[in-house]
Amino acid sequence: MEQALILLPAFVISALMIFSHTYLGLHVLARGIIFVDLALAQVAALGISFAFLLGEEPHGIMAQLYAFIATLSVAFVFAGLRRIKGKTTREVIIGCVYVVSTALSIVILSQSNQGMEELKFLLNGNILWVRWEEVAVVAVATVFLAILHFVYRQRFYALSFESGKTNEPVFLWEFIFFASFAIVITLAVNVAGVLLVFAFLIIPAFSASLLSASLASRMFIGWVLGLLGTIAGLWLSFNADLPVGATVVSVVGLLPVVALLTIYIKRLVARSVG
Repeated sequence: MEQALILLPAFVISALMIFSHTYLGLHVLARGIIFVDLALAQVAALGISFAFLLGEEPHGIMAQLYAFIATLSVAFVFAGLRRIKGKTTREVIIGCVYVVSTALSIVILSQSNQGMEELKFLLNGNILWVRWEEVAVVAVATVFLAILHFVYRQRFYALSFESGKTNEPVFLWEFIFFASFAIVITLAVNVAGVLLVFAFLIIPAFSASLLSASLASRMFIGWVLGLLGTIAGLWLSFNADLPVGATVVSVVGLLPVVALLTIYIKRLVARSVG
């Protein structure tokens, strides 16, 4: 019981992240811009690093503000990616944003004796010690974005899954889509770290895509797989005294293997029945 109480805040915030990240991850996979979430997560880390350099508390409100401004600025740039015809060129731009923001974070944090420790935290996070106040903030943001994307679901669906079928101006809606990323990732990086944010955004969505063609089914399967992987990762981390973020990412990373094994078993069963 004591173990469950300790892990409960970490599980709740992970569940909230999986709920929003799986949805956004499915859109990213459909668009073919896989590393946009990793780039935005690293930009958020850069904003926090800059706030740290200026003497702000790295996990305080001002650091969050710097991270949000940084990610929102890049979201504005990414909203114009649709105008670039070459998919490779888009990926190059995203990759450049990621590597430059990573390098700048290292340069900035190297100026402080505690900087490298903070860089380690930004990569790995520590959701095991997340506070209920932080969980509440993420919950409010998740509900707000869920309502926004539900009300305008047809527009967002068309942007990702029916690209090129409309001649309507889309920059504003593209910016709103990437701004959603900015909000989600800014809040998530502060508690979960860059690695876990990227894992939650891509791995459950990709694993679910292997098992189903329906968007609704993929979201449900992704949520279930993500939650099961997170529970296993948190339990293993707590009991084996392992780094929380890295352990959860390692366990969640097995989900595509589970999906492929499920497909293989289903085929074997179908052959034996047939």
